[in-house]
Amino acid sequence: MHQPSIYAPAFAEHPRFEIACVADDPGEIDDYIISTNQGVASEYGVPYLEDIAQVSDNPTIDVCSVCAQLERRGEISRQMAAAGKHLFMDKPHAVSVSEARDIAEAVRTTGVRAVIYGRQLSATPSLIRNQVELGAVGKLVAIHWDLIFAKGQAGTVPDGWETCISTDLEKFTFRSPGLDPSGSGHNVWAKRELHEIGLYPVGLVQDLVGVPVRSVYASLGQYWLATHAERGVEDFALMQMRFENGVTATITTGRYGRQTDPAGGVDKVLVVGSEGSIVADGSPPNAAVYATAGSDGKSATRVNGSDASGVTTLLDELAWAIDKGHDPPNNVDHGVAQVETLLAGYKSYFTGEVVSLPLE
Repeated sequence: MHQPSIYAPAFAEHPRFEIACVADDPGEIDDYIISTNQGVASEYGVPYLEDIAQVSDNPTIDVCSVCAQLERRGEISRQMAAAGKHLFMDKPHAVSVSEARDIAEAVRTTGVRAVIYGRQLSATPSLIRNQVELGAVGKLVAIHWDLIFAKGQAGTVPDGWETCISTDLEKFTFRSPGLDPSGSGHNVWAKRELHEIGLYPVGLVQDLVGVPVRSVYASLGQYWLATHAERGVEDFALMQMRFENGVTATITTGRYGRQTDPAGGVDKVLVVGSEGSIVADGSPPNAAVYATAGSDGKSATRVNGSDASGVTTLLDELAWAIDKGHDPPNNVDHGVAQVETLLAGYKSYFTGEVVSLPLE
């Protein structure tokens, strides 16, 4: 439920945007989501519309923040883009490569601008990107990113449990109306965590490297959360990506229980270059650069930052893109690449082989 807690407040506080309404189709959602939507509408003093078509047909609405359930999100985004609405989409924005491509095609056809939330503009990635662009570590060689959330009840997978991941890639979210056993704030039992949380580091390393991923190898596991194991989805994933320019990136991602880390999880990055390295930690945001000694004689420099989510900066970029008619950061083309890479990870796990991209 990123909409009431993160996106709606950011839109409400931004000088370029004004919340006009909250909308959804009640027949497609659970009662607790209807109640949440009504609460958001009441908080901002706007109408709650029980028909999404009222948004697409309304010429006074310019931008849609799409945060519906993942399995509905892509089609709603495509419909809004086809109706000429600019998009701010929650992540992941699509469940398949074809769905991501359909959204991109609708965006290109109507000429609207669209962004996907993905942390690219939050503090730690921004610090790293700045140092890489300054040439602080020379030519990129490799990146490793650990991003694991401390949410849910750990230690509940039975002893002797053997990982068994469902091959059904049409269902990514297992909902729990009225409860929040995963500790995510989203009222779910479990999610496919490579797709849900892994999108962050995948998108971040793709943004840093700047060229397409050409091969993927992945391994999935069920180590901590019975809510995931019982539903055939992973609570942990490891994935290696090889890029077109030879750069290698690895990620670990997942969800390992709220008692595991008092700060909410691990967000650590290692960037290796031909002339140095960057070690970064997202809690709190900082990046230390280790390279050839500068004029001050120091070979290590610590750069601190702030901003937990980057949502406000992403809204700035969306407004600028609408004004100037250019593509914003983390746009629909980036989204296609991210979804394709993640699904290649599942294919790699199920086949036990390295998977080449693009997928057929």
